[in-house]
Amino acid sequence: MTRSPTVSEYDACMEAPQQEPSDEPLEVMLRRSDELHEALLQLLDGAEFDPSPRGEAAFGMCSVALEHGLSLRALMAMGLATSAVGLMRLQFEALTRAMWLQYAASDLAIEKLSAPLTLQSEQAAKNLPSASEMIEQIGKRVGPNVPAAAHQMLAHFKDVSWHSLNSFVHGGIHPLRRQSEGFPVHLALQILRNSNGLLTMTAMTLAVLTWDEAVAKPMSKIQPAFADCLPDLLK
Repeated sequence: MTRSPTVSEYDACMEAPQQEPSDEPLEVMLRRSDELHEALLQLLDGAEFDPSPRGEAAFGMCSVALEHGLSLRALMAMGLATSAVGLMRLQFEALTRAMWLQYAASDLAIEKLSAPLTLQSEQAAKNLPSASEMIEQIGKRVGPNVPAAAHQMLAHFKDVSWHSLNSFVHGGIHPLRRQSEGFPVHLALQILRNSNGLLTMTAMTLAVLTWDEAVAKPMSKIQPAFADCLPDLLK
């Protein structure tokens, strides 16, 4: 089943009038982040993805995660950094759900999420695991078909970022302080690096869904070219 139209849609979102390069750190990071996004999508362009219900569900959640990452960068470019941080929580949870669907979800859970949207199916889907539970379930499946690195990266991101992201999402001390004191450039740069890390993990998940080494192998080697805009864990 070919998914290239979806990839093309993301390519269209990335298109913008060419501007003169800037030496401002945030603008440089935004430009490099867009270049990373484009490079990842080029590797996936024209690929065929797992057509099973499990593959369909995981692919769909990867698409949601990609959209959140793209939206985060758009908000950063507009100077709306506080709102952008809230989107990183959504990006992380969409990626976590995608990897859980791929590696650990039961067939019943797949069925619940793949059902047409009704009041009944909405209620049934509310009973699915939390992000912490999904990460734990992925960890229990680590083995030949579930890479340990996938679980480790999700667990590490949650351990480091979860409390501050909750604060931004739920109107805690973090967004209040940022509104009154400003948003430091170094913090904005770190937010973009972390989001790019989630973007790269999402693309790796999509590459696995192709079952094609010609896609998965180069995807696993793309990080060094973009080490300047990725978190240390993925360099």
